[in-house]
Amino acid sequence: MIWLINILIKQKFNMKKIIKLISILFFSFVLIEMTSISSKYVNRSTFTFDVNNVRNPLIKKLTRKTDNFYSFLLLKFSKKHKEHLNQEDKDFEMLPEFKTISAKKDNFTKSNFSEKNNFNEWKRSHGNYSSNRFSNLSEINLSNIKNLDLAWKYKFSEIKRDIQANPVIAEGKIFLPTTGNKIISIDAISGKKIWEYIVDSTPARRGLVFWSNDVKSRIYFCAEKKLISLNAKNGKLDSGFGKKGIIKLKNRCKISPVIIKNNLVIATVEPSLEIYNLNTGNLLWKYYLKKKSEKKRYGGKRFDYSGGNPWGGISADINRGIVFIATGNAGFYFNGVNRPGNNKYSNSIIAIDIFNKKKLWDFQEVKHDIWNFDIPAPPVLTSIDKNGTKIDVVVAVTKIGNTIILDRLTGKPIFDFRERKAPRSKIPGEKTAYYQPYLDLPEPFSKQFFSKEEISNISLESKNYIENKVKNSNYGFFEPHELKKKNIFFGFHGGAEWMGASINNDNGMMYLTSHNIPFIGKIYKNKSKFSYYKYYSKFERLFDKNGYPGSKPPWGNLTAINLNSGKIKWQVPFGEYEKLTEMGIPLTGTENYGGATGTAGNIIFATGTLDKKIRAFNSNNGEEVWSYQLEYVGSGPPSIYSINDEQYIVVASTGSYSLSSAYNVDFGNLLYCFKLKKNE
Repeated sequence: MIWLINILIKQKFNMKKIIKLISILFFSFVLIEMTSISSKYVNRSTFTFDVNNVRNPLIKKLTRKTDNFYSFLLLKFSKKHKEHLNQEDKDFEMLPEFKTISAKKDNFTKSNFSEKNNFNEWKRSHGNYSSNRFSNLSEINLSNIKNLDLAWKYKFSEIKRDIQANPVIAEGKIFLPTTGNKIISIDAISGKKIWEYIVDSTPARRGLVFWSNDVKSRIYFCAEKKLISLNAKNGKLDSGFGKKGIIKLKNRCKISPVIIKNNLVIATVEPSLEIYNLNTGNLLWKYYLKKKSEKKRYGGKRFDYSGGNPWGGISADINRGIVFIATGNAGFYFNGVNRPGNNKYSNSIIAIDIFNKKKLWDFQEVKHDIWNFDIPAPPVLTSIDKNGTKIDVVVAVTKIGNTIILDRLTGKPIFDFRERKAPRSKIPGEKTAYYQPYLDLPEPFSKQFFSKEEISNISLESKNYIENKVKNSNYGFFEPHELKKKNIFFGFHGGAEWMGASINNDNGMMYLTSHNIPFIGKIYKNKSKFSYYKYYSKFERLFDKNGYPGSKPPWGNLTAINLNSGKIKWQVPFGEYEKLTEMGIPLTGTENYGGATGTAGNIIFATGTLDKKIRAFNSNNGEEVWSYQLEYVGSGPPSIYSINDEQYIVVASTGSYSLSSAYNVDFGNLLYCFKLKKNE
């Protein structure tokens, strides 16, 4: 900037002209930053003009400050904007206590029997494009599970993070991200490294996919703002894809892609669905996954719905050409002041027709989310029995413990989706939703609402401590946050989490790990009049003096649900605190972030608990039938495969980022592989 001024002075520009020119240049730059141009959207204009388009940090800060000052003036002098802060709502008082989205009664999507359980290979994280993570292998079963033993163990060379991707197995190789910035290939029989590819950012955080034809085989994955294709045989970049194997993305992508014919499909945090040519990497089109308010401002503040990110994952009905997406909350955890309304497409399952480039349907669970109640895992595509007919459905497990089952082509619920009138927010300008989910069926698999009856009972000391800690706090059914008061609630980290569920496509049985951990939420008012967000929030787990969760056990569960009836078949605690067991306290379970994988051998393999074990359970009744002590917490669901008629179980043991924020958890760098002992 100084050099420009010097040039202008030498050209005999006076200071007034210099200031005018600099102002024009600066504001032109701001306008350019706020403008986004893309001709690839099928549901959004080519040109968009928005503060959220700004990428330059300095410009973003300046535009937000200017916008806030304008908001301050509107609120001070506009009667309409002042009225928005009034929380009185006479219409709410007249509404009935319950309302119901009735279950679909007929014309179901009849099954085309395209969803199959995995068999010898495991070609995508979560198993396949249906994300059902269930194996039809049965060599390992209830009669011989006692003979399961370590086949080999692989140690990664560095530790930067945990592994949250389900390993992929194809052509006798295992493919997965490492605990550093690498994608690695390992011989699936011996555990010896074949190749590695170094990335300059976090690769395949939530998954990757293997694809092959008669000519070539490829690994596709996202590495933050890159989409990468590797030769599966040697780990070299696919030179014909994008720019020498890499496509630069405008927004981050963490999840596993899906492939439908020659379409490579990803979801980014824009949020958007992006479709690329599988072979060339050319961007074909994009679908914007957000619907904003037609009004620009409420209570002076600019409408700012910034969430709805599809971080949980996507699945695909490859025969019908449909992608199913799970989306996150509408942003900023406990603060919903800037985004009145239901915040459509957040906390939702969305179906996009890839062949016809259009949305088929969307279904929202929690409206105007101010509790961080995302739908955290990829929707699972499966079939269930309805009135004697096999029908195709979409299943989503949620942070508040619900199982949402929707007809595949219409998005209509298979069971009545009942909603209950929810309390209203007391924070000026925050317009919470009138109704929130309150389901009977399918039966909830985790605790949903905190109450005094949920206070810890493991000891009198713990009970008294928690009673004192929650005194004068809010809690209950979708209780909004309130200034100067704590809010106690379940579900901030699940219920279900990103690991999702394992579903047997042959009989409609679902198995999943979950937890019941109470959290404390607090919201504060920013002191600055011109703060971009008027409120900010903090959260923490509710613990007793000894670091145990402040609610009654169980704190972690493994659950089997019959999706045909919506009924829980069995539920058992998952994980153990040995000290509490030694004190005579029944098994409590622990918070967990590993996940479960089912098999046709009537075995469920599950990991992720604080006690660092991988366990096997009888899928008929939940009885634990085998366990193995890992060195670090299991960090993702087990993958299952077979080579030369031998069945293998492989699981990453790398610690847990989510657990480390509250517990003494070490990060590690191990991959374990198990198989049956051979007869002597």
